[in-house]
This record gives sequence, C-alpha cells and structure tokens, in this order.
Amino acid sequence: MRGRAGRRRAATGSVVAVLALSALLAGCSSTPELTTPPIPTFPGPGAAAPTSTPAPRSTLIPTDCNQILSKDELPNLLGLPIGSIDVRALRDVPAPSVGRLERVTCTYTSTGGAGAPSQGSQVLKMLASGYTTPEAAQAQVAVNNQVEQRSGVNGVDTPIGAAAGTFFSDPDGPILVVAYRRVTVSLALNRGSLSADQARSVLVDLAQRVLPVLVPAGS
Repeated sequence: MRGRAGRRRAATGSVVAVLALSALLAGCSSTPELTTPPIPTFPGPGAAAPTSTPAPRSTLIPTDCNQILSKDELPNLLGLPIGSIDVRALRDVPAPSVGRLERVTCTYTSTGGAGAPSQGSQVLKMLASGYTTPEAAQAQVAVNNQVEQRSGVNGVDTPIGAAAGTFFSDPDGPILVVAYRRVTVSLALNRGSLSADQARSVLVDLAQRVLPVLVPAGS
C-alpha cells in the first residue's frame, strides 16, 4: 500500500480521453474495435485442482515487472498508443515482523507522444508481495485497509474468483487491494476523471491478469 504522503498523482486527463475515445470508436460499426487480450482464467471457490506445473523460479513472485504485467501489453488494456508506457521496478527488503518475504514495486509511466499522457506521468503503480503464510498476507492487507479507512476512504468488497479484494475510491487515485494464498497485490490507477465504477472495472481486469502470474496454476 502507498504512504499517504506519496500518493498524490498528477492529473492525467489524457488517459481518460483516450479511454473514452476507444469506447466511442468501439461502438461504431465502421471502425474496428480495439483488440484486447483475453483475460486469463482465474479459479473460484470449489474449482477443480489445476493439473499444470508452474515454471520454476527462485522467488515466490517474479522480480521483473514485465513478467507480471508487461509495459507492452498495458497500453492496449488502457486504450493508449502502443509503446507509450515504460516501467521501473524497485525490490524491497523482507519484513520478518509481518511475515513478508519479498516485495516488488512496479511504476508504469507515460513516455509521452500523440494520444498519450505527458511524458513521465504515472499511469499505474503496482505493489506485489509474498508472505510466509496465507494468514500473514491476509493480516497485512487488513492492517493496510484499516489505514485507508481511518483516512476517510471507505472500502468496497471486490472478490475476484477465490481471491479477496477491496476497492478504495481514493481522491488521490483509486486502489484495488487483493490477497490470494501467500500473495498480495495493490494496484493504484491514475484515473483522471474516470468514475469510481469505471476505475474499479479497469483495476479488476488488470488484477485478473496479474494474479495467475503471481500464483500460477499448480503452485
């Protein structure tokens, strides 16, 4: 979760304008729809056990942001020009006191250009963390959610399959926090003038793509 002091984001009305334009164009029969990659299947309660085996890695979660959510795929998901987003990764130290083994922060920013937000504008910030146990992951999410609520931002339960999620319509930018097994992910969108429902829909879509990478089938 982000600290309150560092969560103020520059307005990115261009993101909203492009999203709105994409939706408008998709509704016109004479204009081809934006091709959006299909959402990976994510299991719900009672789903059959997966049979595939995840590719081995030395960490619980990937350390490369592009493996979690590619900067090349994100523009298509947000209705932005291809190649208009860059990403920076920051690996955090473990936090044994709360059972956190690892955390990677992925900051996606605009490279500028026609139809894109101004260069350097933050588009999305994602924090992915791995914990010693599912209980430790859930406990830390609960603590972070309480911090948001004490600041006057009410959370909305937003389950995603078998994962527990909470959406916060924060004035500084909407946030979706999800916990699944030993992994948590926080997605903060610089929404511009998107409504809360629109922002939640975008964040849920992104979470559905991220979770199968963080917790692959068979893990």
